[in-house]
Amino acid sequence: MNQTFLRFSLVALVVCASGVASAQGLYAGSKGARVAGRAGAFVAKADDLSAIEYNPAGLARLEGWTVQISNRFSYNEVIFDRAPATDASGAPIRFDRASNTRPLQALDPLLAVGYDFGLRDFGFALSIYSPPGTARVGFDETQGEMSARPSGPAYMMVGREAELLKYSLSAAYKFKDLFGVGLSAQLMHVPKLDYSLLVQPITSRGGVGNPVSSGLDVRSEVSASAFPIFQLILGGWFKPAPWLEVGLSGQVIPTTIRANGTIELTRLAGEQEVALTRDGALANDVQMVIPLPLMLRGGVRYVHEKNGEPLFDVELDVSYQNWSRVQNFALDSRGLVGTLTGFAVPINTVIIEKAWRDSFTLALGGDYHLLPEKFTVRAGLGYDSAVADAGYTTPDFATGHHLTGGLGASFFFGILELAVAYNYRHQIPVRVAETDGRITQINPRACEMGTGADCMTVEPGGPSPVVNIGKHQAFSHSLSIDGIFRF
Repeated sequence: MNQTFLRFSLVALVVCASGVASAQGLYAGSKGARVAGRAGAFVAKADDLSAIEYNPAGLARLEGWTVQISNRFSYNEVIFDRAPATDASGAPIRFDRASNTRPLQALDPLLAVGYDFGLRDFGFALSIYSPPGTARVGFDETQGEMSARPSGPAYMMVGREAELLKYSLSAAYKFKDLFGVGLSAQLMHVPKLDYSLLVQPITSRGGVGNPVSSGLDVRSEVSASAFPIFQLILGGWFKPAPWLEVGLSGQVIPTTIRANGTIELTRLAGEQEVALTRDGALANDVQMVIPLPLMLRGGVRYVHEKNGEPLFDVELDVSYQNWSRVQNFALDSRGLVGTLTGFAVPINTVIIEKAWRDSFTLALGGDYHLLPEKFTVRAGLGYDSAVADAGYTTPDFATGHHLTGGLGASFFFGILELAVAYNYRHQIPVRVAETDGRITQINPRACEMGTGADCMTVEPGGPSPVVNIGKHQAFSHSLSIDGIFRF
């Protein structure tokens, strides 16, 4: 029976993973229902297969077979109220509210199998999962059906979609019940990375770009993918007393996504495709470069027992994310040139400025066993510090301060634990004043006069207009469901 169940589980892993339609963008939120119900406070507890991500040392505590099938359903809203701009005549232009047109996310899986191979102090696991986050964000390109003006997010981003999958092989060892160590060796695959934005490719050399619209506005659509990159998570736990546990883990290898793909440029007026060439021959291949952060997590857990059995626990976690590695997203065109209305516009290397900074997270959560081995409830609260200064806020990623709340429960039916959790994640609204905005209109022709970030912020004749002024909001509702089999 066990061998049959294992074969079925492994087949399920392959089939479900190959059918992933849309996984994650950059990381946010919690993975697994028992983790989400505690608002992420799981580093010291780490007693299911979510430990692969949060603290692989916890796998040494699992006995026999463990199979975990998890999914998170989420609704992710992003709202941008752009401040009024001034058109070429000096008249104020007001923008309609822009909100995410693709908020629903139905597939966000974790599939894992763990086994101790009959070794009392060891644990091993194989898993496939998508890192938690928001996979898709999109905005209308115009303010309304009767308007020809771009929407508020124009000249920043009008759409992104990412599929990220992690394939993990994990192992752990414990010494009695005193301490444990473990690791997860991972390959992170990026089968899809799409990014769309509006650019104003040509402006007069005597003035600045129009911050509202232009008859030459171009939609830039990049479709790319990346070969798997190697990551390593190390973890450990220490139990100095029956009521006290300490956990520590981290992703310790610097990694960067280098996604190769193609670019298409389309002039909005008349949906006219822009011809792309390199050295006089037709070409459209590009590379997008996105650095990823290092992460470090630590947790302290108090366990209260009654009649020798755990009654409840409370855990406080602190995590650190090295987001300062992400100063920009770079699109290397390898010398592509676009031809539009008789003008040849070098694409060069387009810099999408981010200027992110290191951040930290606090999470407090715990479980209460109302009916031991029958019914458990859990709850948690969390706080994430801002990843970017207000002046660098854009609609594509929610980088402000966040508050998180989680509620969950587990129901036990023999070898099956059914865990559910609701999680709410709320960005404290970010207001970008006119004097603070740092995100300017992307204008490839400006690259003729500079390199790097200056390429995007200085064009011939004057500075590019600032386009991220206004109020930025974001929030997510998520429902996580796990089936955990232990035998």
